[in-house]
Amino acid sequence: MFRLYLAILLALPILVAAQDGDYNLGASSGAMGDASVTSVNSWALFNNPGASGALTATNAMVTYQNRYNIEGFHVIGGGGILHTRFVNIGVKYFKFGDDFFNQQLLGIVLSNKLQMVSLGGGVSMVQTHAEGLKDERKIIGEFGGLAEITEIISFGAHIFNFKHGMQHPTTMKAGLGVAPLENIGIHLEVQKQLETREVFKAGIQYGLLDFLLIRTGVNLQGYDNGTNTNATFGFGIDASGFLMDYAFTNGEIGAIHELSLSLSFGTLDE
Repeated sequence: MFRLYLAILLALPILVAAQDGDYNLGASSGAMGDASVTSVNSWALFNNPGASGALTATNAMVTYQNRYNIEGFHVIGGGGILHTRFVNIGVKYFKFGDDFFNQQLLGIVLSNKLQMVSLGGGVSMVQTHAEGLKDERKIIGEFGGLAEITEIISFGAHIFNFKHGMQHPTTMKAGLGVAPLENIGIHLEVQKQLETREVFKAGIQYGLLDFLLIRTGVNLQGYDNGTNTNATFGFGIDASGFLMDYAFTNGEIGAIHELSLSLSFGTLDE
C-alpha cells in the first residue's frame, strides 16, 4: 500500500501539469493553435461562453483527443446548446485521464447577445480523482464576452475560475478576430495563468470550398529554459449543419490528434 501511495504522489504533478486547468476543446480551435476566444461556433461553450451567446441555432457536439498516444492523457468531451429567444442554455462535459487518475468537468452556461455584444457565464463542478486518494470536488465560475468592433474586427475575453487555486488555476484569455474576406478568418490571442508565462496563439481559417475549411496555427509559451512552440493544422467538412473537424498538433512533447463532430439545428453563424 505504501508503494501505491508513493507512486500516486510522484505521478500527480505530471498528470496535473498535463491538464493544467485548461479546458479548451474542439478541433476547429485546436487546428488554429487553440486561438478560439473570438470563434462563434459550438465549442464556444468551452472556449469562451460569451461567444456562445451569438449562436442562432441549437447545437450538439462531441470530441475526442488522442494526446501523445498515451491512454492516460486522452480527453473526451461534448455538450449541447439550446437556443431560445431570450437566452442560450448550454451544458458541457469534459474528461481527462483514465481510471488511475482523471479530471472531470460538468458545467452549465447561460449566454445572450445584445446588439453587437455577446455575454455569457457559467458554473462548473470539477472533480479530480486519483486511485487510492479521496476525490476532490470544486465549484468554479467563469465569464466571457465578445464584441463586434467593426464589420471585420471582433474582440473577445474569457476568465475561468475567479478563485485561484493550486490544482485549478485562474485562466484569462483575450484576443482579436479579423475577417478581411468572407472566406478568411484570422485569430490572435494571448492566454495567461497567474503563476505561468503568457501563451501567444495565432490561427487562420480559409474556406477553400463551400463545404471545406482549411486551418493552421501556432502557439508559443516561454519558460526559464526556452520557448515551447506548437504548430497545428487541420480541416473541417461542413455538410448542411453537420460539421466534422480534425486537428493535428506537433509539439515538443509529442503529437495530439483531435476529431470533433457537431450538429446544428437551424442557421448557425460561424
